[in-house]
Amino acid sequence: MDLLDLNRTALDLNLALWADLAEEHLDLATPCAGWTVYELLRHQVEGTLAFAAAARGTSPGEPASDDMRVAYRAAADEATRAFREEGFLDRPAEFPGYGPRRGKDLVGAHFVDNLVHAWDLRRALGLDGTLDAGMAEAAHRMALRYPSTPDVRGPGAAFAMPVDVPADAPITDRLVGLLGRSPNWSA
Repeated sequence: MDLLDLNRTALDLNLALWADLAEEHLDLATPCAGWTVYELLRHQVEGTLAFAAAARGTSPGEPASDDMRVAYRAAADEATRAFREEGFLDRPAEFPGYGPRRGKDLVGAHFVDNLVHAWDLRRALGLDGTLDAGMAEAAHRMALRYPSTPDVRGPGAAFAMPVDVPADAPITDRLVGLLGRSPNWSA
């Protein structure tokens, strides 16, 4: 599966999870420190809008709806279109806070973010968090390249510091551990 397809599959995985959410799920805790399910959903909408804007060299717009499911679907479609524009994967794009990056690096970061947030949401809902092994392996390879600088890892950064996970653990556990989540997290 190519990078654009991986990204869209991660978006669709989240959309499927969101479709089953009920009002009472929105206040549940998530593995993202201090975030409820609602706050995780809002983050995904805002983040996806920011990635789409970075791809197009514009400022992020407002969510398409107050209903985060509707807003995420619209943002996901917008990002997919922006990422699939001719030549985007090879040209530089300015991503706020991180400077210029190749388009494929932005798509890769968006893919990792959305795949791991699918794990967060599954765990918040009390579901098995096991991710597709091929997708998790691809995301793990990409995340291994993330620096351990304060703007990327640590308090207030995009990711917490890595959590120790055995080298022979399932790939989902190694991925989420690398991005600062305990594979054994439960609400």
